[in-house]
Amino acid sequence: MVALDTAPLLEGFLSRLRPQGWEALRVRAEEALVRDGIPTTAREDWKYTDLAPLRDLDFVPGAAMDVDIAPAILPEARGSRLVFVNGHHAPHASCVANLPAGVRFLNLASASEMARELGGLAATDDFFANLNQARFTDGALIVVPKGVHVEAPLHVVFANRQEGSAPTFALPRLLVVIERGASATIVEEHQGTGQYLASAVTEVVVHGDGRLVHERVQRESDQAFHFSHLAARVERSAYYACRTVSFGGRISRSTPHVVMAEEGAELNLEGLALLGGSQVSDTHSFIDHLVPHGTSRQVHKVIADDTSRAIFNGKIFVRHGAQATDAQQQCRGLLLSAGARIDTKPQLEIFADDVKCAHGAAIGQLDPEELFYLESRGLTPALARNVLTYAFAADLLAKIPVTSLRRQLRQTVLARTQAGTLEALS
Repeated sequence: MVALDTAPLLEGFLSRLRPQGWEALRVRAEEALVRDGIPTTAREDWKYTDLAPLRDLDFVPGAAMDVDIAPAILPEARGSRLVFVNGHHAPHASCVANLPAGVRFLNLASASEMARELGGLAATDDFFANLNQARFTDGALIVVPKGVHVEAPLHVVFANRQEGSAPTFALPRLLVVIERGASATIVEEHQGTGQYLASAVTEVVVHGDGRLVHERVQRESDQAFHFSHLAARVERSAYYACRTVSFGGRISRSTPHVVMAEEGAELNLEGLALLGGSQVSDTHSFIDHLVPHGTSRQVHKVIADDTSRAIFNGKIFVRHGAQATDAQQQCRGLLLSAGARIDTKPQLEIFADDVKCAHGAAIGQLDPEELFYLESRGLTPALARNVLTYAFAADLLAKIPVTSLRRQLRQTVLARTQAGTLEALS
């Protein structure tokens, strides 16, 4: 275990930014930061993710700048796109002209009075969530009013760009409120170039009978450190589907925390991580069933190559009295090299006696019989390997409802698996 000298890094973060607004939230977060310090591998939930690479880096706040986001533009969201660069709103790259009446889709700094729920869901025991809450300067606010159905996807782009030799940091923030009977599809995208740290917080509330499909894409620089905390609350007869696809980051960690708050709430939580080199990807999820008649489904997939490492720790918590809960959890890992490693720990904690709950995990390599079958039909060994690797991820990608995004992500997986002859599938 490598001990991390926490004080200089904390002081650097806290002293370089002094944003205004939300003072009570910031004070609580800063107190937690100073009290808990930066997590080390001595903590159970960080035992496999060593933050020592952060020790010698002196991060400075990222500056506002103009960037070319043309490659990230989704045709379906040309009039429903909000862009942030290094945590700063980029109005010239944003376009919100194509929205139904009453939908609020704007930056937090210009709409602080509308963000009443901000900070109410985010965890207080997560170091990087507290870092965001203590020093974020701006973010995106999405409010879909009662009974409104938004057809076009709402695309939020958080772009990071290192300028100069010093590594930078950004604190992306997103608050989503789906009111009663409303529905929307949101694409939350994190991307960048250079060396930086991004510590993001996303809060989601889906009110009764609401419906939200939430696509989250992480394609940060391979030199980047990406930490993302998702806190969601699903209310009576509401539906929340969240899919996180991760490609980038030297070290990345995702901590989704979903509360099934009222009867009839339904959740579909999915994840895919595609790793290579010496990347580390860590997912710690928590699904909290508070009341009866909740349904949750979780599937997490990992493809690990070279000397990369993936960690999955998923907990489903069924509280006393949450009868008739139906919760299923599955983690599947694919190892492509002898040096790659996947650590998985699915968990169920059940305090009700009338439930239907199950969990499982499977980690393995490509099936030799499947490889032989493809090779016997003319595929080279390398192409047979790549076809099976792509197929492992394809079923999850096929569910993405935004056509252009689905094509983009398929192309990325095809490029990473080098399954070039499968391009027609995209």
